[in-house]
Amino acid sequence: MNEIQVQEIMIPISKCLKVRKDHSLTEVFKALDQNRATDNEAAHKDSIVLDEDGGFIGKVTMIDIFRSLEPKYGQVEKQRKMASMLSSGAVMKIARDFNLWMEPTKTISERANQLKVADIMHIPEKIEYIKEEDSLERALHIYVMGVHQPLIVRNDNNDVTGILRFGDIFEAFRQSLLSCDPA
Repeated sequence: MNEIQVQEIMIPISKCLKVRKDHSLTEVFKALDQNRATDNEAAHKDSIVLDEDGGFIGKVTMIDIFRSLEPKYGQVEKQRKMASMLSSGAVMKIARDFNLWMEPTKTISERANQLKVADIMHIPEKIEYIKEEDSLERALHIYVMGVHQPLIVRNDNNDVTGILRFGDIFEAFRQSLLSCDPA
């Protein structure tokens, strides 16, 4: 894994779905549909957020969307930190206690229409950036230590050039291991 560089398996920025911070969530959903219709490969569900000048300012992931559409998740934050100690029954009890996802779909759809990307986007921390020349091993360590997916890839000029998903690292690792299989 040390021999493979991030740039070899990253998704180039040109293939990423790009949204603006003033877009509504509904507009993001429609853009995802268009992206899926035009992309022969597996469509990406994370979005890159650009400012008015086309510069990178953040990302919107599936988890960001789910958390924004069910605002009561914010009330559950303390329990979420204990999630590794909870059984599935305890998780469902918390979901019932907080009435998570109990609103009608129409209400949630209206919320998606009102929420702006700027309200829900994730502004990456320093650890969420990785260089094109970095090894997949380094990327794997960053993911396993627990970062908000995907990693943002930069070149030597610190320009954002792509994203690196955990699944892409896994696939490269899987292929590498299978290539060593004597069978």
